[in-house]
Amino acid sequence: MKNKQNNIIKVRQTLPDNVSFIAEEIDYLDCQKKDISKKLTAYEAYKMMTSYQPRWLKILFKIRDCLVKLIGVKAINGFDSSAENKHQPDEINMADFFTITEETNDKLTLVVKDCHLDVCVCIRVVDKGNDISKNTVYLIASVKNHNIWGKLYMLPVAILHPYIVNKLFENIK
Repeated sequence: MKNKQNNIIKVRQTLPDNVSFIAEEIDYLDCQKKDISKKLTAYEAYKMMTSYQPRWLKILFKIRDCLVKLIGVKAINGFDSSAENKHQPDEINMADFFTITEETNDKLTLVVKDCHLDVCVCIRVVDKGNDISKNTVYLIASVKNHNIWGKLYMLPVAILHPYIVNKLFENIK
């Protein structure tokens, strides 16, 4: 457990400023990054990432939805590239199965909570500085477990999440 917290501290030290986490004390933290066009906002990067999911990822989402139904968690059905999830005034704003809690051109904060764990995905677009045509997009995922079911759920997710994010990054052109 102490080793996991040390890894979380190390990852936090490498992150850009103005990043949102699900809580001060977290049980999982992952950060992936990619160079992108300077023209893209954080929301646009998210929409491009989730515009296509490989068949194996769709299958993983279906398996996930079947398994979590047994412990009373709602299905998420993966990413829906056909849905327009943009803000509507005076409504709860959604992006796929996430609630949008913050959106600026350079930051998108997405949250999903249930009785077993809470998840925050923060997408930060940062000026690359030395490259006038590129920015860097960071996808930072943080999780706070509430019980044994959350911990068990995170065992495979912690292994697969970086690979999935990097695969989805390939959709950003």
